[in-house]
Order: sequence, then structure tokens, then C-alpha cells
Amino acid sequence: MGLMLMVLPVHSQNISIEQNRVKTYIDVKGDTMVVMAYEDARILLRDVLYFEYTDSILMVYKERDSLNTKIISLQKEVLMKMGQEKMNLEQMNSNLEKIIGNKDSEIVLKDNIIKQQKKEIRKQKALKIIGFAGAIILPIVTLIALL
Repeated sequence: MGLMLMVLPVHSQNISIEQNRVKTYIDVKGDTMVVMAYEDARILLRDVLYFEYTDSILMVYKERDSLNTKIISLQKEVLMKMGQEKMNLEQMNSNLEKIIGNKDSEIVLKDNIIKQQKKEIRKQKALKIIGFAGAIILPIVTLIALL
């Protein structure tokens, strides 16, 4: 493929050989008046209007850039908070898993204690029955042995 060059239209100003193309006057109030040819003034005014338009667009772009920068910083802050929230939720989940593990071990301990207490209760009931039986039978056997 060949390389295509594009020629852009450009304003060129002819420099006149005439001296004093632009004349300035200062009045008694200190105001300055500039006198020049219509074509020269037209070129200057076109440039002034172009740069005035460009400057107004630049202000809008600066404002938008400022707003976009604020939006980006707010989004970064939201992302940081969401990351912190995620870490907090993971910590909460870990803590809840530990609580569930503790609860399960407490249930096992409770069941073991209940089993031990049931054994102890049976033992105490047996001793009670033996004690009552001994309290009744021993005097009877003693009386029989004495008679």
C-alpha cells in the first residue's frame, strides 16, 4: 500500500511591504484605538473567535475531567470498602464455623456427662435399694439369729 499524504488547508498571511499597516492611537482617557485594514482585522477576529470557542470548550473539558476524577476516586473508595466488607464477611463466616464446631463439641460433652450421670443415678438407686433392704433384713436376721 502506498503512503497517502493529506494536505491541510492553512491560513497564510501576506506580509505587505507597506509600512504602518497597523496604527494605534491613545485618547485622553487612556483608551487605545487600533486601526488596520479590513482583511487584517478579519483574520485577527477569526483567530480571536476560534480561540474563545476553544477556551470555552477547554473549560468544559477541565470540568468534566474534574468530575471524572472525582467519580474515579469515589469508585476506588467504594471498591476499597467492598473489599473490607468482603474480608469482614469472611471473618464472620470463619467465626461462625468456629462457633458451630464449639457447639458440636459441647453437645458431645453434654451427652457424655448425661451418660455418666445416668450411670451414677443407677448406682445410687442400687445402693439405696441395698441400703433399705439391709436396714429391713438385718434387724430381722439379727432377731432370728438371737431367737
